[in-house]
Amino acid sequence: MMNQYDCLIAGGGVIGCSIAYRLAKAGLSVAVFDAGKAGVASMAAGGMLGAQNEFEHENPLMDIALVSRDMFTDIRDELIEESGIDIELRKAGLLKVAATTADRPALLDQYEFLSGKDSTVQWLEPDDVPTVEQCMSKDTAGAIYLEKDNQVKAPLLARAFLQAAVNAGVHVYEQEPVHQVLVEQSRVRGVKTTKRVYHSDRFITAAGAWSGEMFADAEFNPPVIPVKGECVSVKLTEAAPVKTVFAVDGCYIVPKRNKEMLIGATSHPGIFDPSVTAGGVRSLLNRAARLLPVLDQGTIERTWSGMRPQTSDGLPIIGAHPAVAGHYICTGHYRNGILLSPVTGVLMEKLLNGCEKTAASLAPFSPSRFLKEESFS
Repeated sequence: MMNQYDCLIAGGGVIGCSIAYRLAKAGLSVAVFDAGKAGVASMAAGGMLGAQNEFEHENPLMDIALVSRDMFTDIRDELIEESGIDIELRKAGLLKVAATTADRPALLDQYEFLSGKDSTVQWLEPDDVPTVEQCMSKDTAGAIYLEKDNQVKAPLLARAFLQAAVNAGVHVYEQEPVHQVLVEQSRVRGVKTTKRVYHSDRFITAAGAWSGEMFADAEFNPPVIPVKGECVSVKLTEAAPVKTVFAVDGCYIVPKRNKEMLIGATSHPGIFDPSVTAGGVRSLLNRAARLLPVLDQGTIERTWSGMRPQTSDGLPIIGAHPAVAGHYICTGHYRNGILLSPVTGVLMEKLLNGCEKTAASLAPFSPSRFLKEESFS
């Protein structure tokens, strides 16, 4: 068993495995550590690639989100070749819906913003909505049709990046969380897990909602909190929608190939409890069926929950630790981890290999933005 690597990564989700895969393809020896089973946290996601859906005004994250979304056709083909797993990319687009008249003004504002950047963005009046998605109710206050915001099957993407990383030579240590980052003279020297010590002069924290645990006793503790989301899926047998439906109030329905409709998600900040409540499921089903009445004819397949990592300013944390050389942080992707996973792997590989242009492009996401003026002076 090796204990010396070019890079160590805490977190075996879709972000950690995307980074590990790119680093290994660039010739580095890489180890990934996960407290449980690698990829499980990422499997809870709906799989939406909402690079336009997520943004209502100028945001530094939007540019890389668009780049990442546009990578998915090539990523699908690459991961099939590298892992043998089809991520089930579905190119049916997304409907952002105003469920009530109170939601309409905000949605119109978002339409003005998005259509000013992309002429393919369409506004649909209530009577037009069912002509774009025949299963949709006419009882809405309008919608935006985003034909480029597609979707994948999140569990398959997580498995594909994990398998591609392993096939590229990455060592994955499951049930082995990082217990301590070893630092000497303000430089990373390795990590101590619950089982042994591993040596490296580069370490990446990519543990999603659990990333904050890495910094519990550290002077610098980036503000990452878990946001629990409950989900339910409904299996249809007859007519089934093909487009993702996302309501202004946050409820979404993501149709998968087998007529399974993924419905999410509630939002409970600061909670790690994985249980699913009856009230959460009832709320999701009520809101979803109002938009897609056909859901009432389906059967409940399963319920689950996931923990999304959110930062205090809503932007991910990507970059070098402000006080420890060789320590990089890549977390806080919130509900865009699936969408951002391809570009994040590429950017982190370039960053670790000293690309100054990449470092400059990642400046808005730097961990240093959370430093207090007096810190590390």
